[in-house]
Amino acid sequence: MTSEHEPPPRPAGPSPLIRALLPGLPALALASLTAAACGLCRLGALWFTVRLLTDPAPAHAVWACTAWLTGALLSALSSWTAHRGEARFAERLRRDIAEHLVRMPASALAARGGDALRRLVSDDIAALHHTVAHLPAETATLAVVPLASTAVLLAVAGPAALLALVPGLLAACYHLLVVPRTSARHGAESARVMSDIAAAVDDHARGARICRVYGAQGGAAAAYAAATRRFTTGTVRWVGRVATLAAVAGALLQAAATYAIAYAAGHGREPGTLAVMLLFGLATVTPALRLGHGLDHVRAGRAAAGRIAEVFREPAVTPFARRAGDGAGATGTALVRLTVKNAGRVLVHEVTHTFTPSAITAVTGPSGSGKTTLLRVIAGLESAMAGNVVLPPAATPCQASGPVLLLPQGGDLLPGTVRDTLRLSAPDADDGDLAEGLRRAQLRIPPGTGTADLSGGERQRVALARAFLTDAPVILLDEPTSALDARTADRVMAELRLLADAGKTLIVVTHDLRLAATADEQLTLTGTHLTTAGGSR
Repeated sequence: MTSEHEPPPRPAGPSPLIRALLPGLPALALASLTAAACGLCRLGALWFTVRLLTDPAPAHAVWACTAWLTGALLSALSSWTAHRGEARFAERLRRDIAEHLVRMPASALAARGGDALRRLVSDDIAALHHTVAHLPAETATLAVVPLASTAVLLAVAGPAALLALVPGLLAACYHLLVVPRTSARHGAESARVMSDIAAAVDDHARGARICRVYGAQGGAAAAYAAATRRFTTGTVRWVGRVATLAAVAGALLQAAATYAIAYAAGHGREPGTLAVMLLFGLATVTPALRLGHGLDHVRAGRAAAGRIAEVFREPAVTPFARRAGDGAGATGTALVRLTVKNAGRVLVHEVTHTFTPSAITAVTGPSGSGKTTLLRVIAGLESAMAGNVVLPPAATPCQASGPVLLLPQGGDLLPGTVRDTLRLSAPDADDGDLAEGLRRAQLRIPPGTGTADLSGGERQRVALARAFLTDAPVILLDEPTSALDARTADRVMAELRLLADAGKTLIVVTHDLRLAATADEQLTLTGTHLTTAGGSR
């Protein structure tokens, strides 16, 4: 596994979001064109409706109906095409995110948490749905229909007809200029005050028993009351500054406002001209009705895109180096000038070491010295700052578990049965094989036992059973006996000794010096270096 001292350079070319969008771009472009054509067809229907008012010829009615029907068909085609393009984008993006998450360091995944990762591949991609599937078509409609309507108004009724567009223009300016700033300020203030309320409630609840003695409970209650007052005041202020203006903007977008201005400006004109001002003025304003709702989706989509892009910026774990040599010999596992860094601190600096094949190596050192991080680097779950991890050649042409099996501390098991967890290492094993693995881990339970019913020690031994079932040539164990009594720990170590004698390379992190003394070799992490000592054998 090769890493450089600097973070890996970003790949040339478009961003992951753009790459995911590229397969759906033709469909989205077609959706935008058909949406614009739909808007023009509906304007054509309005035009022939006006003509029908001044000249009730059957041809005008036929053309009006044809234009309405064509617009409806184009609208359906635009929606179907846009969602087809968005589905391709979402499918590609989910796949790319999943592939990147698999290659991200375990520490980066743990820092984000399971809930955030689930939201990433569900809620955040769903938030992009409107931005990708609807926004292009709505933008085309918002650009084409008002421009075409304005052109008709100028051509038929003259500049005075533009007065009918004033309500829509004022409402659009409100949504584009006022709402983003006021909502951002109110959102930040609300979040801060809600945090104050939560802290005050917590202080008040925790102090209910203790503060009665010291007389401090009143202070907590007062803080809670003050926080709620600030929240209420802020909400009322927001309603006065934002919600009231929003109601005015909504009223301006109603047909009555446009009709009133159009009639006032054109009541003395011919019926055809007045009808153009009324109908085409409303057609110009109508797209703005969706402006506020659409901008909300755009803001949500931009925030989601930012979170997704942030994940893609996380460096991925680089592949293993599988070269025979580099100090590893033909079958060994080696660290070659390996430098490991975690949380800004160098844990191991340019260490070169070859692990003895068919042996147990114990890694010891004080807490926080980087023992677990070193195992994760060897397992390929974390990136090294520099250097290589060289693995032995594959023991079999196709290994179910890969070249390395890491058994972390804590006995993490799958929800379900013991069988489900063990088959992670041996997918083709039958219940007899699984029972034998459990026996060697000093546990005699049926493979169908539910993992939720196991104690801590039993969970740890189920995890250890995977070591006796895997075909991986290198097995990494992090505190494998921490939850076991001394007698059971000795039996497990005896079985692990047989596993090493059968050709496996075992690397065991432990704080148990008695267990470390039974290993073939001991490595002690001291500062940024590894100190090597022989074991008891």
